[in-house]
Parts: sequence; C-alpha cells; structure tokens
Amino acid sequence: MTEYIIRQQRATLQKGAATEDRQEKKTAQAAASAKHREDGVPEQELERFARFLLPKIQAFYQSEEGQRLFEEWKNRRNAEEKT
Repeated sequence: MTEYIIRQQRATLQKGAATEDRQEKKTAQAAASAKHREDGVPEQELERFARFLLPKIQAFYQSEEGQRLFEEWKNRRNAEEKT
C-alpha cells in the first residue's frame, strides 16, 4: 500500500511539474509576442511588413529603371564624396 501511495505522489508531482513547465512556456511566449519596439509597433507586424515589402524592393532594383536610378544615385554619392 505504501508503494502505491509513493507512486501516486510521484505521478502527481511529475504532472504538476509538467503543468508548471507549460505555464512558464506560455508566459514566455506571451511576453515575446507582446514585445514592442520603442515606436510601439510589435515585432511580428514589422516582420510581416518586411516580408511583404522585400520582394517588391528586389523586383524594383532588378528592373531596368531601378538599375538606372541606382547607378545615378551611386554617381551622385561619389561626386559628393569627392567635393
């Protein structure tokens, strides 16, 4: 009978520890998702916006117009550095 009680207590402690671990994990996840930058924008929203914007930026700079404008910008920058 004593061994039975000890096994039950051990199982209860293990369940409690597992529950505690899950609660800590949830709390950490909630804190991470609630993180805001100084400007108040959640990191998750910034990442979503970046994933939306990056392909458009890449497409622009791969286009003829984007390459031409980039070359013009580099030339202006080099001219300003020389003066």
